[in-house]
Amino acid sequence: MTTTCSSAVAADQGNAPVAEKTGTRSHTRFNTAFIQGSDQPPDLKAFLEGNSVVPGTYRVDVFVNRGLSGRRDIRFGPNPVTGAIEPCLTLDMLLHFGLDAGRLGKPGTDDRQSDSQACFDLPARVEFARVDYQPNNLRLNISVPQASMSRSAKGYVAPELWDRGITAGFINYNFSGSRRSNRGQRADQYYLGLRNGVNLGAWRLRNESSLTYGDAQPFRFRSNRTFAQRDVTALNSQLTLGETFTDSQIFDSVRFVGAALASDEGMLPDSERSYAPTIRGIADTNATVEVRQNGFMLYSGNVSPGPFEITDIYPSGSNGDLEVTVIEADGRRRVFVQAYASLPIMVPSGALRYSLVGGEYDSNQDNGATPHFASGTLVYGLNDRVTGFGGLQLAEAYRAANVGAGINSGFGAISADLTHSVSQQPEQTLSGQSVRLRYANTLAMTGTTFAVAGYRYSDDQYRTLNEHVEELDARAERSGFGRAKDRVEVNITQALPQTSGSLTLTGSEQRYWGVTGKTRQFYLSYNANWRSLSYNLSVQSNQTFERGGQRQTDNRVALTLSLPLGGNPGASRLSFNAVRDSAGDYNQQVGLNGQVLDDRDTFYSVQAGQDNRSGASGFGKLNTTTPFGRFEAGYGQGTQYRAFSVGAAGSVVAHAGGINLGQTLGETFALVQVKDVGGARLNNYSNVQTSGNGYAVLPYAQPYRTNWISLDTRQLGADVELENAVTQIVPRRGAMPLVTFKASVGRRVQFELVRADGSHLPLGARVEDQRGKVLAAVDPTGRALVLSEEDHGVLTVTWADQRCQAAFHLPPKDPQRTYERLKAVCN
Repeated sequence: MTTTCSSAVAADQGNAPVAEKTGTRSHTRFNTAFIQGSDQPPDLKAFLEGNSVVPGTYRVDVFVNRGLSGRRDIRFGPNPVTGAIEPCLTLDMLLHFGLDAGRLGKPGTDDRQSDSQACFDLPARVEFARVDYQPNNLRLNISVPQASMSRSAKGYVAPELWDRGITAGFINYNFSGSRRSNRGQRADQYYLGLRNGVNLGAWRLRNESSLTYGDAQPFRFRSNRTFAQRDVTALNSQLTLGETFTDSQIFDSVRFVGAALASDEGMLPDSERSYAPTIRGIADTNATVEVRQNGFMLYSGNVSPGPFEITDIYPSGSNGDLEVTVIEADGRRRVFVQAYASLPIMVPSGALRYSLVGGEYDSNQDNGATPHFASGTLVYGLNDRVTGFGGLQLAEAYRAANVGAGINSGFGAISADLTHSVSQQPEQTLSGQSVRLRYANTLAMTGTTFAVAGYRYSDDQYRTLNEHVEELDARAERSGFGRAKDRVEVNITQALPQTSGSLTLTGSEQRYWGVTGKTRQFYLSYNANWRSLSYNLSVQSNQTFERGGQRQTDNRVALTLSLPLGGNPGASRLSFNAVRDSAGDYNQQVGLNGQVLDDRDTFYSVQAGQDNRSGASGFGKLNTTTPFGRFEAGYGQGTQYRAFSVGAAGSVVAHAGGINLGQTLGETFALVQVKDVGGARLNNYSNVQTSGNGYAVLPYAQPYRTNWISLDTRQLGADVELENAVTQIVPRRGAMPLVTFKASVGRRVQFELVRADGSHLPLGARVEDQRGKVLAAVDPTGRALVLSEEDHGVLTVTWADQRCQAAFHLPPKDPQRTYERLKAVCN
């Protein structure tokens, strides 16, 4: 087929049909006389006027620079200059969509530009701006230079597009288990962490709990928190009812049963995320690492020998020390405490953050004291450099007040605050203060990042609400270290010149008023590469100082080397690891790890080692990630011990369409449906695909932001056709939206359509099925490639003012053929 088009074709081109496309800046004409290869005059009206719009008002989805920005009723009318039917975009609309008013050009003098409610000719006023409407999808695309966008609106999606999701229930599980035999004595230890939930309309019901079992204790079930939560859109806040923790940045976290209303920064443009601590340490063998806060186990998992780093720790509330226990394969246990606090309190100018909490204190202990309390905090951005904050906390026989400020200076962000408390005890009234400093900065010239640097000092009579209740309740379990006196902590990352690696320093020291004098934790790591060799040198020190002068010290040094055995990304890697502690004990191992049979989702790891305690040893582990979860198993054996470990993590989701197994869920996730299509994979999500019922669990999504979801069409085969392989969702926090991809399943058939006299049908003729669904257009040779959902039926072909029908009956399906070829007579 040869096609020639011109924007200046004269009107006197003989009798050739000439079509004019409207709705554009220039009147483009197409001379169809140059199209060859068809027996009949072509019918190209559907192609040339595919985007024509009838004047009126339409509710459309507005996309700005490919991001979903809003759903609005837009009026379409003729442009007085060009006559084309165009959307009427007012200045108020454009500002709502995130455009910068100062960069939209000066208003014109005509009546279309006279006020904020008049039609604003965006392409004429902003260079490189384009507006395109897709009537079939009710989608309005606006493209503008990024410089014309308001910085504060980056990534922001209007609340009317936030999706609260469907009614569904889920169980998210994390299981780890181990069995160790040492000198004939067996020790079992199992942990099951659960996050359960039900979504009912705007409400989200949640429970976090754990089940533990071991030789040292029977089965023990503990619930960490159970609550109901929903958005309060008008206030950009979350309403929480039930058993949970205060999320205070101002006061230490308190467990309570009651109600809380707190700002949700995720609903706002350019929001900041909560700080989560990183646990670093060194393991001698294939060990189990447990992390507890306030006695509740937050994490339990297996790590390989050498330095480890755990980042998926989500403590309840802020400013709570973490107790880390490392259980080696031979049963040895090491415990150290890592303190952490949130980043300096800073918000943008004019931003307001608040929290209001009221309820009953919950110590999570049987017969523990449960005084009523109320708490309120407020953070406000006074200007771009200064943030003011404060709060009040009131309980039975207790009150505390806080005031502070954060400053964004040229030397970094720093916040300082003072808390005054009054605790009325049975025999005395204690009144004291606590001072806290926090600092964060990145030095671009030196490549130094201070993630957290904090200091806190509390005098002898200062009491937090937790300490006040603990002293009132004689039955309460006392902290193992006593009340905190002062604490200093630092987390520094230093990038070294050129490609010589980086240094990471994490350290903290805390002193106590009780029997224990202080604890100190220190971790220093150097990472670098030499050609394809990666190496890491790390030092860890954990110390406890008693008042009487006794000191417990655990220092260790580790060296790790890793070398790929090949140039491709999936090549196996050879590793070496050596650890030595201050007691003179050492452990060294050589290992090999990589993919199993080029499977990108299944990995193996084997090690052989030597240490002065158990002699020679060997370890092996296999882990795989499937659409239904992540699973692993490992085995290790030394001269005097054997260790076996297993792990599994995933989810079970129940919904109106059935029950699906999935990978570990985030706080917000989604359900994807491709009806009647199993095995459809999602792009950009590792090993996520639809099961037999046509559903897949998308394990995580970003709340209040646009999430792109696309199907890998290469895996669908020729017998599946999608209306659209890419879509977007904007979920609310904790929601589970249903994402539906409309798919047609049938047989691919190339029909040769001819009339009764044997002549071909014209190019561009539309082919429809019996339900009026458009299947294809006829090509220049009279053929049409369609996906037929039926083995027999009738096709309707229309062109110009003519139509005909062609009956067909497909032969039995041949798996060897990609598509069928069939001649059909159209009468």
